[in-house]
Amino acid sequence: MATTHPTDPERAARHAEVRRLADEEHLSHRAIARRLGMHHTTVGRILRTTTAPEAPPVRTTTAPTVRTTPVTSGAVPRPPELVRELDPWLIQDLNVLMTGSGALPAPVARAIHAAAEHRRAQWRTASERREQAAP
Repeated sequence: MATTHPTDPERAARHAEVRRLADEEHLSHRAIARRLGMHHTTVGRILRTTTAPEAPPVRTTTAPTVRTTPVTSGAVPRPPELVRELDPWLIQDLNVLMTGSGALPAPVARAIHAAAEHRRAQWRTASERREQAAP
């Protein structure tokens, strides 16, 4: 009696390809299923039951170097430091949004930068008011 189940090496290769398509190309279960010729629930089961490759640890003590101040004194620029520790769920959400190149999608990055600039403007206004109120 013939079996339609793949052998262990074939199964491992199929699982690796499902994982790669989900992690690197961020395809939906249905898109992966169409591409590999399997049912979308099989894709979901594979992703639930197999482990993802070990990801490097996420740094939470300093922010990634995105913007730096121009160096005028010859000193090496330091990445900006976090004002507060980030919520682990926020870090996880940001990691999910990262593209394969390690950057956030442009619209998301613009929205975050705009919100941060708005908050900086609020801080500047509050600081100026305190300075004016000081005797």
